[in-house]
Amino acid sequence: MKITALHTHVLQARLSQSFAFSRGWYDTRTAMLVEVETDKGITGWGECYGPARMTAAMVDSISPWLIGQDPLLTGSIWQMISARLRDHGHKGVSIQGLSGIDIALWDVKGKYFGVPVHQLLGGAQRTEVATYASGLHRRNSGDPMRYLPEEAADYAAKGFSALKLKVGFGVEEDATIVRAVRDAVGPDVALMVDANQPTTLSLRFVSAD
Repeated sequence: MKITALHTHVLQARLSQSFAFSRGWYDTRTAMLVEVETDKGITGWGECYGPARMTAAMVDSISPWLIGQDPLLTGSIWQMISARLRDHGHKGVSIQGLSGIDIALWDVKGKYFGVPVHQLLGGAQRTEVATYASGLHRRNSGDPMRYLPEEAADYAAKGFSALKLKVGFGVEEDATIVRAVRDAVGPDVALMVDANQPTTLSLRFVSAD
């Protein structure tokens, strides 16, 4: 089996309401999918994390390296791409693009052998996965001291036992919001915070108790 083509697909949708976390405001969401075609009619799909158009440009630029390759050789292809990109850094867009290609190749491999990818990777480690609600962003209207606790309480009422709250808007404001959300969901719901790297100092958070 040989790879015959790679395609990138940039998806974009405008949001009905803008939202923010510590890095800024967003009015659209984007995603970038990698499609790998083979001469056996099997197509694999992967997704790249990161800025969609940048990862698409990266994948498009290296796609000629993969034409004619055997998609089942996932490890060899990963090493080949990684080696060629070594001088450009093993992080950021390079790894984001490589990850989308790698996922698509494993998708091809799973379809070729007719088994789920976790079986090819050695078997499932668990049959259930705990979930948490990830939301609680800032909105462009309303009072966060009101809508964030309300949103958190709604997640808890729907059965989520853990939530993740966006912080990074100033230590005092963050502490106030965290206390309000904790009061809204009670002591039994796990509460995580994600600051998205806005600070230049290491901060130690202590219990509000």
